Amino acid sequence: MRRKNLMAVLLCTFTLSAASFAPMSAAAEETEAATEAVIVTDEEAGEAETAEAGEAETAEAAETEAVPERPDYNALDYVTLGEYKGLTVQDQPVEVTEEQIDSEVEYYIQLADALESVTEGTVEDGDTANIDYEGKLNGEAFDGGTAKGYDLIIGSGSFIEGFEEGLIGVAVGETVDLPLTFPENYGNEELAGQDVVFTVTVNEIKRMPEVTDELISTITDGEYTDAASYREYIRGYLTENMETQREYMLKLELLTQVANNSEIKEYPQEMVDYGMSNMDSYYRSMAEQYSMEFAEFLEAYMGMTEEEFEAQAEDAVKQNLQQELYLKAIAETEGLEVTDEEMAEQGAEYAAQYGYETVEELNAAYGESTVRVSIMQDKVLDFLLENAVITEAGTEAATEAAE
Repeated sequence: MRRKNLMAVLLCTFTLSAASFAPMSAAAEETEAATEAVIVTDEEAGEAETAEAGEAETAEAAETEAVPERPDYNALDYVTLGEYKGLTVQDQPVEVTEEQIDSEVEYYIQLADALESVTEGTVEDGDTANIDYEGKLNGEAFDGGTAKGYDLIIGSGSFIEGFEEGLIGVAVGETVDLPLTFPENYGNEELAGQDVVFTVTVNEIKRMPEVTDELISTITDGEYTDAASYREYIRGYLTENMETQREYMLKLELLTQVANNSEIKEYPQEMVDYGMSNMDSYYRSMAEQYSMEFAEFLEAYMGMTEEEFEAQAEDAVKQNLQQELYLKAIAETEGLEVTDEEMAEQGAEYAAQYGYETVEELNAAYGESTVRVSIMQDKVLDFLLENAVITEAGTEAATEAAE
């Protein structure tokens, strides 16, 4: 949470859409990515890799280039605070299920490429089928509909509806034709709503093996030698992740209540200008990574003109500045300050997260004022949680509070 919060403070939220700072387990990230995929062409995959590399380099440049000092201002000049102490929030106790542990263990078995190869039999739900496929529209192969040696998890929802279901029961070495229809809202207008036929050959079936001590030792390079201890390790870090998520959700609800109880009268223009300048620099750097003119980049990747970008950037900066205004106003009202000890301790945590050896290197990259503001926001969120009335979901008190 703190790592992403620092980047948001640095650029005054440089993106045109708000992003959650909640952490996600590796399995959850993999699942989310899989469910968003449909049919990926080699060309699209190459473009995606290029885009990811460009964004990573741009983010790294943003962290290492000299950052102008953030303007200082008095938030209470711009915010009328409502109630922010004694707010009631419902808590959901953390509980890691055996099914969640099973899922995470299976994820790491897949990641280690330790699935069993099945050369006989038929495809079942949950299998990974290695396939060749070719999609045809009106008898002609269409762009992006052909691949060889593709590993598809059956039941992942990665491909359009009917594709994965149509492979269940297909034997290794068998070829089938799947008559399917692309969704009406499919991203490619030429394929949206169209009837197509996919010719698919199942080359191999990969299936989850029995989880044994030997398998666990193999996929962990001997770090864990028995399945029971590995499951306890999985339980521990899932619990930690869920606790972090739980705390995030509580703070998010409290901040939402603060926003509902309060009013922003206007925005400090110096902060709006600062945020827009950082956002402009970020996207111009990204355009350079793609070797494109700024206007060309905006049109190709964001579908907008420079004038539209500037208007949306100002709206985005103001929207994303709201959290800072509320939290800074509370800090000013309560007299909360970041001590030298907190600066050193939390700064060291930030430095470690961002790969800097010292706090001094971190401050040089981001600016000491930026680091201080981020630490202050975390401190105020902790303050809100400490002064909240927390009720357990499902209890009588929680029900009364909800009413």
